[in-house]
Amino acid sequence: MPIVGAATNMLVLVNGVDLSDHVRGVHTVDTRAPVDVTAMGAGYTQETKGLGEASITIDFLSDFSAGKTHATLQPLVGSTTPVAVEVRATNAARSATNPAVLLGSALLFTYNAIDASIGDAAEFSAEFRNAPGGSGITYPTS
Repeated sequence: MPIVGAATNMLVLVNGVDLSDHVRGVHTVDTRAPVDVTAMGAGYTQETKGLGEASITIDFLSDFSAGKTHATLQPLVGSTTPVAVEVRATNAARSATNPAVLLGSALLFTYNAIDASIGDAAEFSAEFRNAPGGSGITYPTS
């Protein structure tokens, strides 16, 4: 598998809308909580995996035009209807060398339309987390 170089042409889909041209960064989390199962007589702490945590945080440039960041995200922050969030390392078809990072059932928990200071770009982060009944992050290749 080739090494992913500089992130310059990622694909970011939120609820089927391609917002890639407004993305500054992507941060995915797919972790499992450690659960201590150490018993008496053990010489070291022993842990197993507990519940998972799945989230995707995307850093966006603000845009209030139709079909762009605000129009796509603002309705989602007040909604309890899950949406799909998909990220790919390159803006190409899914494949074994370009798998998706897919949070198929996500809720938007954080949306601040503008987060900037004087002279800064108007940008913000949006945090999507696994919705009730969701299966966490998957990595489809097709």
